[in-house]
Amino acid sequence: MKEKLFRTTLLASLLMSGLASAEEITPEKGADLLIWTDKTTVEYMEYAADSFNKEFGYDVDFSFRGLAPIDSASRLIQDGGSARVADVAEIEHDLLGRLVVAGGAMENLVSAERIDSTFMQNAISASKSEGVSYGFPVSFATTALFYNKDLLPKAPESFEEIIEFSKSFNNKQEHKYALLWDIQNYYESRMFVTLYGAYEFGNNGTDAKDIGIDSEEAQKGLEAMKSLRVANSSNPIDMRNPQVRRGLFGEGKVGAIIDGPWAIQGYKDSGVNFGVVPMPKLEGQQPRTFSTVRLAVVSSYTEYPRAAQLFADYLSTEAMLKKRYQMTQSIPPVQAVMEEIIVNADEATYAIITQGFYSDAMPSLPEMGFIWSPMASAITDLWVNDKSPKAVLDRARSIITEQIELQE
Repeated sequence: MKEKLFRTTLLASLLMSGLASAEEITPEKGADLLIWTDKTTVEYMEYAADSFNKEFGYDVDFSFRGLAPIDSASRLIQDGGSARVADVAEIEHDLLGRLVVAGGAMENLVSAERIDSTFMQNAISASKSEGVSYGFPVSFATTALFYNKDLLPKAPESFEEIIEFSKSFNNKQEHKYALLWDIQNYYESRMFVTLYGAYEFGNNGTDAKDIGIDSEEAQKGLEAMKSLRVANSSNPIDMRNPQVRRGLFGEGKVGAIIDGPWAIQGYKDSGVNFGVVPMPKLEGQQPRTFSTVRLAVVSSYTEYPRAAQLFADYLSTEAMLKKRYQMTQSIPPVQAVMEEIIVNADEATYAIITQGFYSDAMPSLPEMGFIWSPMASAITDLWVNDKSPKAVLDRARSIITEQIELQE
């Protein structure tokens, strides 16, 4: 821990003594960086490392490991200080708060101002914990509406249109449904809870003492969601399995399904004639989905903080974000870059980028971990047992508050 603090303090002092930006510091001699990234982006990361050295004349050694972002964060928390962990790791932003509390992430000391001034607001929020910048945003994803063009020749502009279609289409015995999504998954159902302005935590998801999931606005949102039971008459327990939901859509038995970019290739492989649009309106309101931002973070345990900070910063530059998109189809969370990409984007990418402007980054507070299960239970009680929005949300709020208080 003393060595970690020394390295962080040393880098901070270098910056504060006049080396004020990434362009004005250089990697340590003999720097050898271990990079953790998702298996699907290892090839891109190898390209980025090679480009990094060539562009600046550096001689940093790199090694790579394909590791799921959720596992990267866990490994940094569990193994940091006791085994070699990545110098730069990519994580999903909602784990940032836990990582910071555990002392596993180093503050972004080279480009916080650049990120604040050029990235989308949801990416800026995602990169911070307690108002301090730690992450270097590299991509974002959110959900959209995938629809069967053979069943719905015109892209739905409202969920009410899907409800109307369901009246002549739905057949539970034949597993035919106008609409499907993972009802019990708060990540997907959240856009209905917040339809009228509700929120998880106040101050853009940063104030854990201001819990908003039981507000009158949340109750009104859940009541609106309840109207969709006509269109989604499936058993929510059966539809928890994404293979079941996606399989039915691929077989042409589902009019529309809420899903993310991670499902695109599977739908292409199924041969279904599908389109993708931003979320339709419900009761005249535009749903705001959750977005997930992928962050590069510098480990507090790195032996090469300058090299690690410089490389993480390089990954979040516009040039590298464009290259990442070309190689992996990962959408960059910078409005100027998205506006450039969207001109020639395919239908799915266009829809996800557009929905991104109506999305909120999941709060990265550690307390967010207490939201998922109580809200899943609340939504299930509403949907299956026909409980009132107020009753289910009051109970969820009570459980969440109790769990948070036990951690204090």
